[in-house]
Amino acid sequence: MEWYQCQAGRTFADRAEAVSHYVEEGRRAGWSPHPLFLPARFDPRRWDSDETDPLVAYLEGADGAWEKSTSPLFDPARAHGSRRPDRAPLASLLEDGDPQVLPLAPDAGWLRDGITLLDVREAMRAHAGESADEEAASWRSGPAADTVPGLMSVVVADCASTPEVLAALGAIDPVTRATAGRPAQSVEVVLLVPDEDRRVSVGLALASLARWEVRVVSVSGPAGTVAAITSAAHGARGEHTLLMSARNGFRRGTLADWRTAFSESGAAAVHPLVLTSRHLVSDAGVVYPPYGKDPVPFLGGMHPDSVVWPAPRFSVPGAPVPLLARTESVRAALGDDEAGDLWADISLSQRLAVQERRPVVVVPDLVGTRAAAAGTFDSSPQPEEDLLAFRTAWRQVPSGSADLFRTFGVSPVFLGVSALSAPENERSWTRALWLPAGAGHGATVVESPPSLRWAIKIAAPSADRARQWGDFHFANSLADALRALGQRAVVDHRLNDARYSSYADDVVLTLRGLFAVTLPTNVTSVAWVISHPDAVTARELENYDLRYAASPSWARDVSSTWGQPVRPLLQCTDPSRFYIDDEPVPEVVGKALFVGNSRGEARPVVMHTVASGTPIAVYGEHWEEFLPPEAIAGTYVPNEILRRYYRSAAWALNDHWADMRDLGFVSNRVFDVLASGGRLLTDDIDGLDEITRTVLPERGLARFRTVEDLDAAFAGGSGAWYDDTSLRALSDHVRKEHSFGARAQVLLEGVLAHRASASVGASRSS
Repeated sequence: MEWYQCQAGRTFADRAEAVSHYVEEGRRAGWSPHPLFLPARFDPRRWDSDETDPLVAYLEGADGAWEKSTSPLFDPARAHGSRRPDRAPLASLLEDGDPQVLPLAPDAGWLRDGITLLDVREAMRAHAGESADEEAASWRSGPAADTVPGLMSVVVADCASTPEVLAALGAIDPVTRATAGRPAQSVEVVLLVPDEDRRVSVGLALASLARWEVRVVSVSGPAGTVAAITSAAHGARGEHTLLMSARNGFRRGTLADWRTAFSESGAAAVHPLVLTSRHLVSDAGVVYPPYGKDPVPFLGGMHPDSVVWPAPRFSVPGAPVPLLARTESVRAALGDDEAGDLWADISLSQRLAVQERRPVVVVPDLVGTRAAAAGTFDSSPQPEEDLLAFRTAWRQVPSGSADLFRTFGVSPVFLGVSALSAPENERSWTRALWLPAGAGHGATVVESPPSLRWAIKIAAPSADRARQWGDFHFANSLADALRALGQRAVVDHRLNDARYSSYADDVVLTLRGLFAVTLPTNVTSVAWVISHPDAVTARELENYDLRYAASPSWARDVSSTWGQPVRPLLQCTDPSRFYIDDEPVPEVVGKALFVGNSRGEARPVVMHTVASGTPIAVYGEHWEEFLPPEAIAGTYVPNEILRRYYRSAAWALNDHWADMRDLGFVSNRVFDVLASGGRLLTDDIDGLDEITRTVLPERGLARFRTVEDLDAAFAGGSGAWYDDTSLRALSDHVRKEHSFGARAQVLLEGVLAHRASASVGASRSS
């Protein structure tokens, strides 16, 4: 009950009163009823406007609730293994009694080992009795702390809620650990939290159980964050200080890499390339318009793969968080200044550069992330006062912007209005379009063939789980193949199909899967229908200049029916990843192999294989409902080594979506398995013989239409269909004739021909 009382800010007579308060008020406020159940982690919806209680929703177990981690302290998979629970795993754990060591969640590596509920109770009691204000005051009143060589102080702003605290700790943990190339980085963490805000109490209690030292500094009143940062720097013991927001994360590069980059660059401060949650550039430092006073995120909105990075590091006029600098330098730059919070991080970086007479450096190999929500340093409750303070401090903006534009070959067009003229409307403040220098909106064609900018649009989300989507790997392999032909190519995830920097694209290529995409103007538009043809309409294809489909029969029928020419272009494989690799994978040798998610259904080829008694290894998600545990070998096989699994298995099973099978869309897994020298067993589909006729002219590939066909294949064994000579011949054939390079060549020739004809037409009309 103490856990809940600390959040409510009051005591309760008994558990019944506390439960009643939770039901009536606490659950709408998002408060946690127990250390092992955090509503925002279980489901991040707005519970204040939802009639369902999150705890009740969990206990009822709908929509896979029991498979979710409900707290950093509780991972149901570790608690119960692969057993299918018949009740809420959390309830089962609590009935076992305490103290017992809690099964920590996979993303809770920042917590120390061996934590029990008794430890959590003591942590909350200690937190309730602490005064962050007194600690902050003592830091500033005494002498500055001595710094410890090799230690890094990580100061985190924007810790206004428990989810933000936990997100920050989760982001810091992996980048402190040792890697093959770098040692572990020793850190202390300083959290800047709002004064008397109970929304963060749970996060702070859990933070006290971290494997590093975690300190808390209170943020209160106007300009509170800057004052808190000054206090944190005064008391920091690290030789270097990393200032970040809880809305920052780290995508590439450890903190040891940060220190190395700082040392090697001779910088006053180091800043990474920062991406948005949509994998677009949030900023690569800041620049200033030729006659303006507002800092503008450099390359903001660009796709990072469309940028030619001229050097492993480059100097910028300034940069926002995250920033790494010497602790002593940060103390000196801050001094007693308590200016407004808005752009205070940029101001700090610029002060460091002036003070140290060294540059602010951006290192593109260090990649950070930034959540979409505005943070302390780019929004303010008193924007006009803060903007005036920034303008007063920087009447003469730092130089270097023009040099950056020349180095990167861009000619920016600055839009929007001066921030000071519209202080309450940050969305209208100065921003930029990053046009190629001297090129206007089109490409400067000097190569033969011309080097065009291609944007490949896919349906996969921008989250890391996109790596489990087939079109993610398909698109990236196609982009590599286009680059090998001298083209510039980027891959846009689903949310980026209408990114504003599409003005820089020459060609938009849609890999049509689950969703249609929006098309920018003034580009050559290409559709390649590779799956889910039933979702494609004549109206959609009418928008495109060129149309391709991974089914000759569908392309022929649609061209005739809709009156729009659609060219056949089969799916393919990446020869750099799929080739014969005889390093065995013991866990699949002698078994049928299936790699794919259940899609929420009992996929027939898998179920029939299990029913036949054939040994099988299934890799994919959400199979627990359908298969015995011994059939599930894992949830994911990295695409980089998938060839070994295909090659090692007795059979590599494949099936198609019903609409793809009926309409002749051969899946790319067919090509990947054959390129890997795998023993393919697939459902029958038109077009298979055309792929392999020159190599297997008689019997062709092993395929099935019925359960009896499957049983016959398993009874005869894969040796009855394939020998090593034919497998190697198939691999050579597929890798040459059905590669991404071959497909990219067809697409490029089609685009160039279309652009040439369009150019001729425009010339004649003029």
